[in-house]
Amino acid sequence: MTVLVETEFSRKNKNLTEAGQDVSEFEAPEISPEEFADHMANLVATALSSTKMFGVVEVRAGIGQVHVMGRVKRERERQFVDKVVMPVLTVMESSDDCNGFVGKQFILKDGSVKYAWVISFASNDLRRAAAEICRAFEEVIPRVEVTESPLMGPSTPQSGGRSSGKKGASPISG
Repeated sequence: MTVLVETEFSRKNKNLTEAGQDVSEFEAPEISPEEFADHMANLVATALSSTKMFGVVEVRAGIGQVHVMGRVKRERERQFVDKVVMPVLTVMESSDDCNGFVGKQFILKDGSVKYAWVISFASNDLRRAAAEICRAFEEVIPRVEVTESPLMGPSTPQSGGRSSGKKGASPISG
């Protein structure tokens, strides 16, 4: 037997927004091309950071352009080149619209030469290009799956009086 419980998050009329606006008439707020480019650049930076190989240092964007600079530990550079750089370059090479650069940018810091990795690209369809760039290295992003998580707290009538952990381990507000 399935019981549907009405919560504050479910709505009786699925065709209306929470504000009562008809969903079919809903329009997303307008954003400028600069704001859109910033958003796309941040998505790419987040995906790069998610690889656990790239530490984002700088994110810049312009209309139709994304520039992300970051650090890669020396011992991870070979893996980074194979698993991120190669797929990104493949996307750039196979695209008629996405042109870019992947490499090292050298800078002077405290009187010595340092470098950071740069992934920079431009496209007339920035949404598509950013999605393809991110998809190119998504297999490297570690996936974590939680299969079981123990519950802590005192026994309840629903658990048949069995304790779900140390009594008092989790405070219960009443």
